Amino acid sequence: MTFSLTMPALGESVTEGTVTRWLKKEGDQIAVDEPLLEVSTDKVDTEIPSPVAGVLQKIVVPVDSTVAVGAELAVIADSGSQSVQQPTPASKPVEQPKPAQTVQPVSTPASVSTPAPVSTPAPVSTGATIVSMPALGESVTEGTVTRWLKNVGDKVNIDEALLEVSTDKVDTEIPSPATGTVLTIDVPVDSTVAVGARLASIGVSASAPAASVPTPAAPSQPIVAAPVIQAPVVQAPVVQAPVVQAPVVQPKAPTTQARPDDSYVTPIVRKLAIEAGVDLANVKGTGVGGRIRKEDILAATPRAAATPTAQV
Repeated sequence: MTFSLTMPALGESVTEGTVTRWLKKEGDQIAVDEPLLEVSTDKVDTEIPSPVAGVLQKIVVPVDSTVAVGAELAVIADSGSQSVQQPTPASKPVEQPKPAQTVQPVSTPASVSTPAPVSTPAPVSTGATIVSMPALGESVTEGTVTRWLKNVGDKVNIDEALLEVSTDKVDTEIPSPATGTVLTIDVPVDSTVAVGARLASIGVSASAPAASVPTPAAPSQPIVAAPVIQAPVVQAPVVQAPVVQAPVVQPKAPTTQARPDDSYVTPIVRKLAIEAGVDLANVKGTGVGGRIRKEDILAATPRAAATPTAQV
C-alpha cells in the first residue's frame, strides 16, 4: 500500500511552498513523524514529517521547486508491500455538496392587525466569523497563543496579522480571515489549545430600519443663513532669530550592520546557531525574503570556529 505526501497549509493565507531540502532519498526507510523534507513559505521555514512509516518510494518535487498547497510531494510505500500497482477504483467517490450559506430566517406576521407605531432601528448583526487554531503541520495537534496583535473593538482587515502562536515546530502569525471588528478574544496569552479550537470572533454590526408604513414628512422651514462677519486679520511682526552655526561633527566610520531585531528566524535555525556558536546578526540569509536557513548557519560555522583563535 502506498501513501501520498502532500504540501500542507502552513497558515490560513499561505497558498504555496518551496522545497528547500530533502532529508531522505528514494529507497530510505522512514518512521512516522520523522522529518522527511524542509519547505519554505513567505511566512515560515519548517520541516515536514512523514505521516506513516515505510519506504520513500518516489520523490515527486525536486529541491527549489514551488508547488501549491495540496500538491503531491512524495510517495511512501508500506514496509511490507512490494511495488504493486494499486487497483483503480471502480467509481469516483461522489463529492459531497458544499453547505449553503446561512440565511437568517425572516419572521412572518402571525396575524394581520392595525398598523403599529413606527419602531426605532434595531441593530442587526451581519454574522460573526470564527477564528480557529489552524493546523501548522501534519503532526501538529495544538498551539500556544504568545501575543494578540489586536484588542476587542479594534478594526481588522482580511489577511492582516491578528495574533501570534507557537507550536513545537514553528512560531508564526495568524491572519484575520475576514474584514471587520474584533468582537471577542476567547483564548488569553500563554494558553495552549488544540487545532480547530476557537480563538476569537470577527463581525460587523449595522442598523437596519424595521419595516413600517411610511409617514408623510413634515414641511420643512426655510433655512436662513446668518451673516458671516469677517474679522480683520492683524499681521504679527516676524522676529528674525539669530542663526547659530552648529559645530560640524565628523561622521563615525560605518560599523557592521546587524540584522534588525524583528527579522524572523525559525526556532530550528535559532537553535542550530546557538549550538554552533554563530551570531545571527553576521549571517546573510539566502532564503525567501532574505531569511536565514540551516544552510546559512552551516556555511557560517567554519568562520565562527576560526574567529576565537588567539593570536600569538
